[in-house]
Amino acid sequence: MSAVFNNRRQKMGLKVARSLIASLVAGNVVPMSASATESGVEYPARPITLILGYPPGGAGDTLARQLAKHMGEDLGQSIIVDYRPGASGNIGAATVARSAADGYTLYVATREVTLHKKLYGHMNYDFAKDLAPVGMAVKLPFVLLMGNHVKVASIQEAMNLARDRSGGMSCASTGVGSVNHLLCERLQESAGIDLLHLPYTGTAPALADVIGGRVDFMFTSQATALPYLKSGLVRCLAVMSSARLPELPDVPSIEEFGFMKAEGNAWFAIVAPARTPSHVIFRLNRSLNNVLAQEHVRESLASQGFVVPLSNNTPEALGAFMGEEAEMWTKALERLDVGSVQ
Repeated sequence: MSAVFNNRRQKMGLKVARSLIASLVAGNVVPMSASATESGVEYPARPITLILGYPPGGAGDTLARQLAKHMGEDLGQSIIVDYRPGASGNIGAATVARSAADGYTLYVATREVTLHKKLYGHMNYDFAKDLAPVGMAVKLPFVLLMGNHVKVASIQEAMNLARDRSGGMSCASTGVGSVNHLLCERLQESAGIDLLHLPYTGTAPALADVIGGRVDFMFTSQATALPYLKSGLVRCLAVMSSARLPELPDVPSIEEFGFMKAEGNAWFAIVAPARTPSHVIFRLNRSLNNVLAQEHVRESLASQGFVVPLSNNTPEALGAFMGEEAEMWTKALERLDVGSVQ
């Protein structure tokens, strides 16, 4: 599943990442003069579809349904969540990229889709050119979940077991190039162990196999992990943050063990097809921020492990952030020799 890139393709990958910064900061929206309000049509005038690139059951599903409910109330129209799993979210992203630029088809974007030119270059869309940023929804710290079938009490014991066991340990992810995949690769590199990477189409099926004892462990978001930890179906051996998390005060940070830097998190953002009218982007951004400003929404999201943006949640800020993320993680993919997926 992994291939070594030559120098030419590495340089091309960074060029793509840098072009993503410029394209996303520009916003990919048409000016207000071309807005639908000139024809007397007020947005939104009918239901909106919010596409998620993962199957039901994961953190993205939980978030998408909450955003659909509360943004629908704010906008005065129903928002329908549509699941289009596959290719680390890129099937859903490509669907939205080909949709009409009218604000009635939106996408819950993740880091993985900003890296598609590196990982899924064969797909017929361009994230930087075909999608426009609306706003950041949440960020999510990651944790390391171990299946109960692995009889270890700490991450040190787990790493020792991986060194002693023929073939090491197995690590599930939501797809090649996903955050949990890259964290598996980085842990393997820093701890000097062998890991078998097993990619899935989403968090729910991957976690089901960890719980079922078919895969040893996986990295996933705290938001996804909390219900399974409370029910005792899995154990959390480390959190991917520089300090312990308030919701999991007894679980050490992975930095406490000296294995690796805790740079692992995920994020979900709302994007629309490129050339969506600027007044529509503005209205969607305002709706998202209105929802995230509500105290009961913030408390609900925090209780589920989500971190809500506090300020400067504009389309321009999101575009700059996604472009920078793409460049940083493209370099990480090249360093780890993670190649294109066909």
